[in-house]
Amino acid sequence: MNLASKQHQNFLYFISFVAVLRLTLAPFVGLGVDEAHYVLYALNLDLSYFDHPPLVGWIQYIFTSIFGTDEFGARVAAIIIGFITSIFIYKLIYDINKNANEAFVAVLALHASFLFNALFLMLMPDTLLFLLILPIIFTVIEIEKSNKLSTWILLGVLLGLAGLSKYTAVLFIFPIIIYVLMKKRYDLLYTPKIIPSIFIAFIIILPVIIWNIQNDWSSFAYQSAHVVGSNTINWSGFASSIGAQAGAYNPFLVPLAFYGLYKALRSQNSTIFLTALFGLVMIAFFTYASLYKTALPHWSALFYMLFIPLGTFYMLKISKKYLKFAIGFGLILSAIAYAELGFKFIPLPEYQSLHRDIYGWDKIMSKANEQITDASAQAVAVTNWTLASRAIYYNRNYDSNVYLIDDREDQFDVWEKEKPLGKDLVVINTHFFKKDVEKYMKCSKVINHGEFDIMLNNSKVNTIQLIRCKNYQGLR
Repeated sequence: MNLASKQHQNFLYFISFVAVLRLTLAPFVGLGVDEAHYVLYALNLDLSYFDHPPLVGWIQYIFTSIFGTDEFGARVAAIIIGFITSIFIYKLIYDINKNANEAFVAVLALHASFLFNALFLMLMPDTLLFLLILPIIFTVIEIEKSNKLSTWILLGVLLGLAGLSKYTAVLFIFPIIIYVLMKKRYDLLYTPKIIPSIFIAFIIILPVIIWNIQNDWSSFAYQSAHVVGSNTINWSGFASSIGAQAGAYNPFLVPLAFYGLYKALRSQNSTIFLTALFGLVMIAFFTYASLYKTALPHWSALFYMLFIPLGTFYMLKISKKYLKFAIGFGLILSAIAYAELGFKFIPLPEYQSLHRDIYGWDKIMSKANEQITDASAQAVAVTNWTLASRAIYYNRNYDSNVYLIDDREDQFDVWEKEKPLGKDLVVINTHFFKKDVEKYMKCSKVINHGEFDIMLNNSKVNTIQLIRCKNYQGLR
């Protein structure tokens, strides 16, 4: 076996080990807010959804149908995508100079970036785009070389699937056009072969358009407000967005991403240069958006997925010592985080547990359902949208219904075909989301059923109050 083959084999051993580790861990970690929400997509199949296009729900439907709707089944797809994405990153770096060791180090850096260890475990719309963005880049380069109809059709399929994954996939069009113009390949913009590509992409995203027509374009309106929600620059929110990204992706690797972007923009390699245009468009858009609304760290995940490995590749020429520290730091902390998720051994102050969003919901719903004696006249309720997906998911094996009682328009309004007027509602208050039920809701009588603690390592993770609103008649 030659050296390159041995290094290829080591790479496959590594990503296989990580995939098996994640599969082993998956059943022992409760679902988070977004994870549970997208499993609910699968349990309520539709053409599209208020929050996002439907592909994440359709994929979850396939995998949960095969592996079950428990935590393991909900995570299989994301783990497979993490495995395949690592192969695409390896190919991207290896194709630069056919150095398997450098490609392997670049993939190690990807897995030493904290948030990817979550996104390769939890299926999100962003996770789907990880699987699609590099095939799109590779396909555009192949079109430049051969201009075959079959390759144009493949591009249409890939862009259509990206559009079914997340609305921000529309950004993918801009770097492709910019690349073609900069290469002066104007013939690619006028070739008849582009027509079936556009038609196929349109047919694939048609369910999203139909759903929005049926629902007053509510999803498009929501996303516009969700990404850029203000006309006033919020500098403190902008600083929080930048700080959150540094912490989420490993503060020692984040600078490498921007170094990688700089080097890629100067590259003579067409694939790397096109990748740089994708990265530049995405980071520019989300940086602009974060000026007006505090951006969530995973919004810019595609940029870091591409450029932490590329930055690592270029840094190998400058300082291997720095890379050893940055990657080692990230891998050690990620291993500790995985161990903590599985074994829950780190003592933390009360209400500051790493598990506060993912631990105890099976118990919470069990206790709430102990208060339900007639599911036709009584129901469980929560008063904040971040609680609703977990409450509904962990209530799936009970006869009672769960309602979200608030005045925010969201996906739950689509699912709740009828309001629970006249029902007795058992309201769940948590330590982090409390409502004064008597002042918030119109009830003929409010009864406090007491509270209980969610405990871990002799420390409180959460405190739950159960409050009955008899004969609910709406919000005050």
